[in-house]
Amino acid sequence: MREEVGYVYESPSVTEFTFVVSNDGAVGVGDYVLTEDPNDPTSYIMGRVEDVRRDVHEGIKGEVMRALMLGSNTVPDLDWTVIARVEVLGVLTENFDIRDARRPAKPMAKVYKMSDEELEKLLSPADPERAVYLGRVKDSTARVFLDPNALVSLHCAVLGMTGSGKSYTVGVLIEEMSRLGIPVIVIDPHGEYPSLRKPAESIPDGWDVEPEGIDDVVTFGPNGPDDGYDYEIIIDTTNLNVEDFKLLIPQMRKYKKADEYVHEAIQALKDEWKKTGVKYDLADIIEKLEEKKKFVRKATEESAIDAALTSLRKLHRICGNLFGKEDSPDLRRFVRAGRVVVLSLKGLPDEAQQAVVTYFLKRIFEFRQSDEIPPVFTILEEAHNFAPTGEEMTRDKTAISAVRDFAREGRKFLAGLCVVSQRPGRVDSTVLSQCNTMIILKTANPDDLDNIRKSGEGITREALERIKSLPVGSAYVTGSAVKIPLFVDVRPRRTAHGGATPDVFEVIRKHEATNVDVDDDFDIGV
Repeated sequence: MREEVGYVYESPSVTEFTFVVSNDGAVGVGDYVLTEDPNDPTSYIMGRVEDVRRDVHEGIKGEVMRALMLGSNTVPDLDWTVIARVEVLGVLTENFDIRDARRPAKPMAKVYKMSDEELEKLLSPADPERAVYLGRVKDSTARVFLDPNALVSLHCAVLGMTGSGKSYTVGVLIEEMSRLGIPVIVIDPHGEYPSLRKPAESIPDGWDVEPEGIDDVVTFGPNGPDDGYDYEIIIDTTNLNVEDFKLLIPQMRKYKKADEYVHEAIQALKDEWKKTGVKYDLADIIEKLEEKKKFVRKATEESAIDAALTSLRKLHRICGNLFGKEDSPDLRRFVRAGRVVVLSLKGLPDEAQQAVVTYFLKRIFEFRQSDEIPPVFTILEEAHNFAPTGEEMTRDKTAISAVRDFAREGRKFLAGLCVVSQRPGRVDSTVLSQCNTMIILKTANPDDLDNIRKSGEGITREALERIKSLPVGSAYVTGSAVKIPLFVDVRPRRTAHGGATPDVFEVIRKHEATNVDVDDDFDIGV
């Protein structure tokens, strides 16, 4: 039996209505309600309560004002009416499908509060084992599942300010994708995700999850095993053409002839490789250009080669160890069903990080085009650093073209992208607008909220206001991966979280424990 909570008071459009609450406290902001559909007695208009207010009856307002103006110490007893405003989400059919509302709610029609069981029935997929279990509807027991097909084929974004639970939520997505057998590639600037191998130390009561690490995690990072990773990150120089170098080194575009000489050097080295079977690297390209410079006579030609050499030497100085004679990872070898491949960029300078992101996004896309790897879910952490807005863009942010291309074209080939950022206002709008599902945690910065509003579909002003004050671990989820927009409490992770905000006192304690003792009587010469 549904709980009756009021009756429709005003219904100005098919997108919203207000109702008089019959019992003060019966509903609150965020509750889901139903009222009869004028078109179909077996269906109900469904909506979410966006605002609840108490209205004083008009006649009483006048009495109060007169009493105050006359200086009376006695204010008449107030007669309140509680009014709730509802955003219409659609029409709930008897089969628990959602379709568009075509007529406004009927005035004086009864309003009912949806039960947790009804919400669960609406939100549950046909087979929960083939869906992404994200958490529960906020302040409810109804579980929330995401459609993995929508996440991969239509992209998604996880957005939220520092400390909101953003990386923790990404960890939940990774756990679920891996469980479903979907390969995951994580581009990890801060080295947070190797912890996926370890089980969580504990899980709060009341959740149907158990601690469990992911068995099939392969990690790549600078210096490989020397830094605790399984393998070193290496870019196969022989896969790069002159256009790739122009992406990596925008300065080369200024000199018309510079790219021609780089192309000649690469082609000469490719010809030698075919004859000898010996591959080449970035140092070999530089050496070939230095040889070429010895035989040019015109000053313009020498200037062009010098420009190319300056750019390539800088790239080699900053990222030299990255450019080798084989790919690591070789995506065709390592991308497998359910496997998580972590590309840790921790410790790399920004230019090197840009190079890795540019190169491997291009490789993932190319291998999906040719069907050499299975459909894959690629997570780009710190996306604002690799795909910044026009105002934030500098010539050093060289990955943006690759990120844009991946966002626009990847979906056609089931190369899914998950954009992660604590500064959504600084993420390129072209990239963010390609993310059809958004998981938005606490965000307070006006610029960030404005870009979210512009990029996401149907994000109301009221939803943005609630997003400002969300607790850690709660999110607003909207887009094609869910049937209706939802506020969600994200479930606990099965795996250990490697991206928790550090506790300053714990860091100081560890620092002091490992610090070399200094003589208290040390003379500093004052």
